[in-house]
Amino acid sequence: MTDQAEVTRQLDAQVLMEQARIETALDDFGDPWFEAPLGSLIDHVNRDAGLLSPDSSAGVRIRSALSDRLRLVQYFKDHPAAADERIELACAIIGLPRTGSTMMHRLLAAVPGFTALWWWETAFPLPLPGEAAGDPAPRQEAARQMVDWLLTQWPDFESIDPMDAMAVNEEVVLLDRTFLSTTYDSMMPIHAYGHWQADQDHEPAFRDLYRFMQAIQHQRVLRGEPRRPWVFKTPHHLLGGIGGLLKVWPGVKLVMTHRHVGQVLPSYCSMCASLSINSSSTYRKEDQGAHWSRRFRTGLERLEALRRELPAGQIIDVRYEDTVNDPVGTAQRVLEQLGHARDGAVQAALEACVADNARDARPRHKYGAQEFGLTPEGIAADFAFYHDQYLAK
Repeated sequence: MTDQAEVTRQLDAQVLMEQARIETALDDFGDPWFEAPLGSLIDHVNRDAGLLSPDSSAGVRIRSALSDRLRLVQYFKDHPAAADERIELACAIIGLPRTGSTMMHRLLAAVPGFTALWWWETAFPLPLPGEAAGDPAPRQEAARQMVDWLLTQWPDFESIDPMDAMAVNEEVVLLDRTFLSTTYDSMMPIHAYGHWQADQDHEPAFRDLYRFMQAIQHQRVLRGEPRRPWVFKTPHHLLGGIGGLLKVWPGVKLVMTHRHVGQVLPSYCSMCASLSINSSSTYRKEDQGAHWSRRFRTGLERLEALRRELPAGQIIDVRYEDTVNDPVGTAQRVLEQLGHARDGAVQAALEACVADNARDARPRHKYGAQEFGLTPEGIAADFAFYHDQYLAK
């Protein structure tokens, strides 16, 4: 006989879709392409995640994503002009996590004439029921409350990655709504799903991302904000999404942030531990190192192959040490390669960004490679091909 607790831990795609329909009072999901990755994600979660309470973790996240897919279709019905919005990218930052990519994202997003997604926009991309036109304050407050709740659930997270409802955020959170996203194997021990999603055709997911961006930009225009080129940033591009990104934005400049993987891999494993350890019965720290080592290596190898096909200059390389030691100068060099004019306003904006993002404002992140089945020697050997190419003195 099947244990009742085991039954309650199982997710069901059709049940979650029906719950989303009831929650939103909508029934049009649009193009059903997403049902295949949704089904795969749920299969992997049910098999491997060992969720202690899906009603408060994966199930809620997936149901919320489905609700937003319904709301997105409805948004275009209510605002057909949104389909005319053109989403222009200034660049996409594609480096591995923990490589200074967040700081570079904030620097470039601060430049006059550029913009980026706000955390509250990625959490709540579409107006809430009853929200006054042009006033996203309810969503901003809901996002603040969400951040407070997340930090109570994951108290170590503040020392790992900055979380602020009013700060810039990654577009991968919007891609979560496509069910092809690195977020899922970062927050649950569903390793097979991570490798599976990295091998998929991500073009449909990035087509959906474009539509979410159209809806967000349209809302900004209605609030009287100017259209600006967007600065994207997420390691998901390197860890699976790069092909989809380039199919939708083929000429986008790619900013690759570099750091020794020995300083990156254990830190990322620690972040995943903080997200997973209290919600899964199957999470094992000692398994994380091998999983993310393979994921990182595959992503880096595929990017190297892609470099040989892209035009010279489409990838802009940035070293972590340069971003840390001279953030303003490093950002200015990136801007020059993006063809952006350099002036006093840019200098002032970059300096203000550095002042606003001082690392000492957050607690220190503590972790050890051995916790995750890693050794410095093993990491150095596994990633020598990458270190020798981009980090050799």
